[in-house]
Parts: sequence; C-alpha cells; structure tokens
Amino acid sequence: MVWGLLHGAPMFYLRFVLAVVAFSPLVFLLSCSSDKVEEMQAPLNDVSKWGVQLQDIEIKKIHQSDLDLVVIDYSKDGTALGRFSRYEVAKAKQKTDGSRRLVLAYLSIGEAEDYRDYWKDSWQANPPDWLGDENPNWPGNYTVKFWQPEWQGLIMAYLKHIISAGYDGVYLDGVDVFQRYKDRTDAQANMVEFVGKISRLAKAQAPGFIVVSQNGEELLKYPEYRGEIDGISKEDLLYGAYEDGARNGSQLIDWSWGFLKEGRDDGLSVFVIEYLDETGKRQRASQELDELGVISLFTRRPLDTLVAF
Repeated sequence: MVWGLLHGAPMFYLRFVLAVVAFSPLVFLLSCSSDKVEEMQAPLNDVSKWGVQLQDIEIKKIHQSDLDLVVIDYSKDGTALGRFSRYEVAKAKQKTDGSRRLVLAYLSIGEAEDYRDYWKDSWQANPPDWLGDENPNWPGNYTVKFWQPEWQGLIMAYLKHIISAGYDGVYLDGVDVFQRYKDRTDAQANMVEFVGKISRLAKAQAPGFIVVSQNGEELLKYPEYRGEIDGISKEDLLYGAYEDGARNGSQLIDWSWGFLKEGRDDGLSVFVIEYLDETGKRQRASQELDELGVISLFTRRPLDTLVAF
C-alpha cells in the first residue's frame, strides 16, 4: 500500500516518508513510556495521610479511602491461599479519582509467625536452630536468630512473592529484635546487613521499590542503613512505651527523636504511630508531631481497622 503511493515520487520525498515510517515505532514507544510515567507511584515524601491494617482487610475500602499510603498484610490469613492477587493489589493502589496511592506489604523479619505459609508444624517438637522462644505478648510469634542463613532465605522467598504481587514496597517489622540479643556484640550490624540484603534484592528486581522499617531507630546512626531504607516508622514515640495512654519520659522521647531526626535530615520519611483512645491526648500529640515534621497515625493497637479515629 505504501509503496503504491510512493511509486514515481521524487527521491527526497521517498526518503522523508520512509524516515517517518521508521521513526514511528520510536514515537509509539515514547508515548507508551509517557503513559507509564503518569502511572508511576507517588514519592514517599508526598504522603500526608496513611494507615496500617493487618486484620479484616477489605480491598474495596482501601480503594475508596483518601489515604496516600496503606500498609497491609499481603495475605488475608497469612497463608499462600489467602494472598491478595495482583489485581487486588492494583485496585488498592488506585484512588477513586484515578490517582495513585502507595501500598506496602507488611513483613516481619524479626519474628516467625506460626500462621505463615513458611511455618512447619514439626517445628513445635523439633524447632530449627534459628527459632527462639514464643513472644508472651503475641502468641504464635517466635523470636528468631535473624542472622542465620536459613531464616534469611525464608524471608527472601517471601519477599519475592510480595514483589510479584505488585506491591510498591515492604514495611519491615521486627527490625528491633536485635535488642533481645544483648550478649551479641554485632547484633546491630547483623540487622543492618540483613535489611540491606532485603533492600538490594527488592530494588534490583523492582526499581523504585520502597523499604520502610519499623522501630529499632538506633540503627539510623549507621550511614549504610540510612542508605538502604526509604523511610522509618516509630511506634509509641510520645505515649505508650510502657503503658497504653501514658506519656513517655522526656529522656526516652529525646533519645528516640535524636535518631529519627538524623534519618529525617538525611532525607528519610519519618512516620509515627500513636495508640491513643483519648481525644485530648490525640489532639495534643498531633500538634506536637506536626511540629516535628513527621507523618502521624492514630489508631488501635490490634491494627484491625483502616482508619480508627
């Protein structure tokens, strides 16, 4: 068809049309790339409203919310069969106005959970060397020797499922488990190395993948740690460290904030979760946290609802 139109045309015209035809695939690719850029995730530092829900998750409610970032368990019940599909994750990532929100998958790297698909019933009688004692505050959760290769291998396999499902990143819980190994002088360094492995694997497979760690803020003193994560979340910064609703001592607050501020000044997004039922305390804490320049969340400790207050 094209050749029939060009037959007998001047040579300069022929060269021009052929050049346009040859160039058109590039134009098509560029236009596709442009569409993809428009669909790319929003930066973490654009988040102003966020939520964490690990139980009773409903994708429809996430989609309908106005939150900029949501942290959810990657499975309805912790099992492989309960994993949210790539379609469901994509639905959760989209706001009703068509814009994007970030959706991070919760991943505990400091405790093994007996409802996860990696758990083996035989471990009750014959636990692997890396499996420790049950957490008295959270039945079914067991401390792990997080530096051991077998445990890290389980986490890396779990991480690959999260990446395949299309999450924007991970929310690493249990980072502060190193505090339970007082007799291990390199426990902090071991956790820094572990988080670094997680970050590098994820970002290599999914460029732009976000890594947010929770608690263990003293690790922020390590420049390499600050370089591997994109944000940090701190529970109970102002209230509840030792008793729900009770104000923390100024020394403890200053100690934690000293590390968090170092991370913030180095470009990390800083999130704070406070579990406060009293309206007056929430209002005062909200104002205080706004003045610190962090992104706050007030919710219930069971984390069973998207927006608690």
